[in-house]
Amino acid sequence: MSTPSTWHQMQTAWHQAWGQRSPREKGLLGVGALVLLLAGLWGLALAPALRTWQEAPAQQARLDSQTQTMQRLQAQAKSLQKSTLISRNESVQWLEKSTSELGAGAKISVQGDRATLSLDAAPAEAVARWLSLARERALALPIQAQLQHSPDAAAALPKGKSKPDNNTAINNTAPNTAAPNAVLLRGSVVLRLP
Repeated sequence: MSTPSTWHQMQTAWHQAWGQRSPREKGLLGVGALVLLLAGLWGLALAPALRTWQEAPAQQARLDSQTQTMQRLQAQAKSLQKSTLISRNESVQWLEKSTSELGAGAKISVQGDRATLSLDAAPAEAVARWLSLARERALALPIQAQLQHSPDAAAALPKGKSKPDNNTAINNTAPNTAAPNAVLLRGSVVLRLP
């Protein structure tokens, strides 16, 4: 730590060194000190503020996108919370009517508060869509699933066709049909009824 006498000695030495400089050197040292001061001010205060100002629009767009996603998820959560309660009978009726969308091999059986969906060569996309609608419309929640890839593509084709021919378009939305390369499932899904 500097004592007052040491500080005084340093001040005296600086004044002596400054006094020995020519006016040209004093001017150059002054300009150098000003340049260092401006560089420090730019680096510590102005550059970060300018960078933040330039990045603000992109960051605002990201935040707006996140806000919209959160609001959409919030609305979806509220709609799920406010879903209308339906009776067990209405739920069973919906499940029984809608199994035809999964093909001729789809059957539903109800025992107590559980419904078991049996599948044989049902298109995977249709099964996923059906499970989503069963949750939303019938308030039936899947609690167990045992599904396997079905190698029997012929079972999902319309009656009278053993395999698709290249000249015939296959309707993916019609019951009991599947695209030639569609993933077909067989097995069972157990749903809990409301």
